[in-house]
Amino acid sequence: MPASVKDVAALAGVSSSTVSNYLNHPHVLGESSAAKVRDAIDRLGYVPNESARQLRAGSSKTLALILLDAWLPYFHELSRGVEDAAREGGWSLFFSNSNRDAATERGNIDMFEAHRVQGIVIYPLEDVVPRLEQLADRGIRSVVVGPIPESSSIGSVRFDDRGGGRLAGEHLLSLGRRRILFLGAPSVSQSNDRRRGLEDAVAGTDATIEVIDVPHLATEDGLEAGGRVVALPAAERPDAIFAANDMVAIGVLTQLLRHGIRVPEDVAIVGFDDVTQARQSVVPLTSVRQPGYEIGRAAGAALIRQLTDPTGELPAPTPFAAELVVRESTVGA
Repeated sequence: MPASVKDVAALAGVSSSTVSNYLNHPHVLGESSAAKVRDAIDRLGYVPNESARQLRAGSSKTLALILLDAWLPYFHELSRGVEDAAREGGWSLFFSNSNRDAATERGNIDMFEAHRVQGIVIYPLEDVVPRLEQLADRGIRSVVVGPIPESSSIGSVRFDDRGGGRLAGEHLLSLGRRRILFLGAPSVSQSNDRRRGLEDAVAGTDATIEVIDVPHLATEDGLEAGGRVVALPAAERPDAIFAANDMVAIGVLTQLLRHGIRVPEDVAIVGFDDVTQARQSVVPLTSVRQPGYEIGRAAGAALIRQLTDPTGELPAPTPFAAELVVRESTVGA
């Protein structure tokens, strides 16, 4: 069993309160008592229970991050940004993954409330604002990554998903593509906004949009959707594909190349997020850049500002702007 405060006190020949003072208020101890406690700690390998200490004090220096799908590379980048902001502010950070499941998402929020974290950054599946407002009434502040209904107590950091979809559509139209296939997840609001942006671009033109649902936004979804495209007669295939994220785009790209369909000569492909894999794919992928690290860092900083100044007004969210990064999957080598 790990050594306890009582073990340290017994070995040092002092009271437990003296050990507690050494850990929390060392300035009140004389050098002789401090030396005895320090020596006992070294000999026993005692490690203070920081969580228990913070709970006894009625506060904690812990934040939580709830991700929509931790396995996607975009969320790796976002979590690094939140973690760096937390660490620089002297906060510890817990992670959890909702795995695109609403019940798991609600359970994660409940779990972090029970652990008495002081703040939560969440990339949600559902509308979690009413639940987060309950937490705000209990002193737990939150920042949502994504669009939210208006709230006086919940912060948000947003990205212009619809604008990104519009950029993708305008780029494909400029290349003369007119039969566009969209691959997205209808359960994810950001995916729907990307589709709406594509529709904005196509409105009033002679281009058409078909849609295939890819519920997990994973490479496997792209492979499956690509199989459906390959099975079509050549005259009925789309001449462009816009995927709601890069992993789906890479999956469909891989499937088309396996079956001798040329990219971009036969089918141009655009992804979304501009993760590292987009630049590294066999045919480098044109993608709408969503700066995951910067968004995560902004969300972490916004949460810490709330905790530092809980009476301050929440700033109006300014969306991160979309940027199209053009590569060979649409314009060739």
